[in-house]
Amino acid sequence: MTPWKRKEVIGGCTLYLGDAMEILPSLDPADLCVSDVPYALTTGGVSKSSKTMSGIFAAHNYANDGQLIMATVPFPEMMAAIYGALKSDADCYVMANDKNVHPLTDAALKAGFQFHNLLAWDKITPTPNRWYMKNLEFTLYLWKGRARTINNPSAKQLIRGGVSKITSHPTEKPVPVMAEYVGNSSQRGDVVLDPFMGSASTGVAAVQLGRNFTGIEIDPTFFDMACERIRAAYKAPDMWSQHEPVDQLNIGGAA
Repeated sequence: MTPWKRKEVIGGCTLYLGDAMEILPSLDPADLCVSDVPYALTTGGVSKSSKTMSGIFAAHNYANDGQLIMATVPFPEMMAAIYGALKSDADCYVMANDKNVHPLTDAALKAGFQFHNLLAWDKITPTPNRWYMKNLEFTLYLWKGRARTINNPSAKQLIRGGVSKITSHPTEKPVPVMAEYVGNSSQRGDVVLDPFMGSASTGVAAVQLGRNFTGIEIDPTFFDMACERIRAAYKAPDMWSQHEPVDQLNIGGAA
């Protein structure tokens, strides 16, 4: 019996519906991981719901101000599984908010990763907060095995770009942000992994850059959304391949 509930192959992309912790050990090692990993969310100092959360996106809970909270798994288990799903020499980008940077870094180092850099995405439009409005999200740039220079060594830590959502996914990320990471740490034909693909922004970036993609999503609605976006990406022009990586100052729209 397979560990996934459904599998879709679209071009060079293979998408799995199911729990990443169960599916990752069964996959061939990938060349790169780029993922907005799940973690508990709170806003404006309002504490999150006291409901017990288990599994990855296994349930949708809400804080008492109506903010959606995603169920998650402990970072140590998550990062160990990602580490094991990558080739012996591979880069890894995982996104986190300010409250989760330190525990996620600690888990990554204990899993065997080494730390390259802390990158930042300026969303331009801030999230309200009583202790400074939040306009930044962070990305841990990690590596496994042999360290390699990125394809564009002039790329900067900070990426600026809007957050115009085009899907109903609550934590959708811009394709150009994910394309910056994919373009800098992989080659055409490489396999890019996102074990928590959501609306598949990383997958769309991989398609646009001529990479293959392996994505996992536990929510059936978001899985269908991801399949639709990947199919649409193959019908669109290969817009990034001729000028990769993305211009950090003009990434513009969101995905």
